[in-house]
Amino acid sequence: MRKIIGPAISMLTALFVLSACQFQPLYGTNSTSNAQLNNIAVGEVDTRTAQQVRNHLLFLLNGGNAPIEPAYRADLRISTSNKTLANVQNVQDRTTGSIEVSVSYDLINLTTLKSVAKGSRRAKAAYDRTRQSFANTRAERDAENRAAKEAAEAVRFALASDLSRIGAPN
Repeated sequence: MRKIIGPAISMLTALFVLSACQFQPLYGTNSTSNAQLNNIAVGEVDTRTAQQVRNHLLFLLNGGNAPIEPAYRADLRISTSNKTLANVQNVQDRTTGSIEVSVSYDLINLTTLKSVAKGSRRAKAAYDRTRQSFANTRAERDAENRAAKEAAEAVRFALASDLSRIGAPN
């Protein structure tokens, strides 16, 4: 009898501890976060890189379709910085650059017109510069696009976290 009671008690303890876990997958058929994210409209922006962030975020939130009756609006403030990281002395005389895209967001409840969440996220992408000016321009633009995409993904996760924290309705 004692051989059965010990494992049974530890099994019940483990079940009790795991029942308190609040883990929910972000992706999946039972996830309420996806339905909540579909109700977010994204405010207008004014620069090319900001438009890249906005477009990718719209795609991540609802497949690129505008919500019919949004419950929230995400107002974005986006800045970009370009830095030279290092000079590499070799046969081709290359320089390494880095683009950083910073996104600050304000999640507005459209019923009350009050801010319910704020946050900021950053993403970086590196690129090589050479003596060719067109190649440099293209490499810089590609790095901006990569950083914008990463920043949009980070903002999406932050918005999902914010909505689950404030208990947003479906």
